Amino acid sequence: MTNKEFTKQLIAKTGLSSIEIAELQSACTSMIVEQVADGNTVMFTGLGTFEPKEKPERKMYNPTTKEFKVIPARQTLGFRASSTYKDKLNGDTTL
Repeated sequence: MTNKEFTKQLIAKTGLSSIEIAELQSACTSMIVEQVADGNTVMFTGLGTFEPKEKPERKMYNPTTKEFKVIPARQTLGFRASSTYKDKLNGDTTL
């Protein structure tokens, strides 16, 4: 599903205008990114949890130049799906 298709479905379900939906999507996305960047966890019941993940420093080998390069540690965005969501994806109809 593309963002355009997602927006159309939100408009149909909520009755909001496309401008309002775009503002809502932008606000939600920026809030999640800001919270995770600050080291906080964002949890949506029934969907999952967005959380910061620490990737450790590692060595990488470049076969073309035959050199090792150190990739520094960094923060990434992690998402862990809720068990309810996983069950629904796997066809559990008792939900």
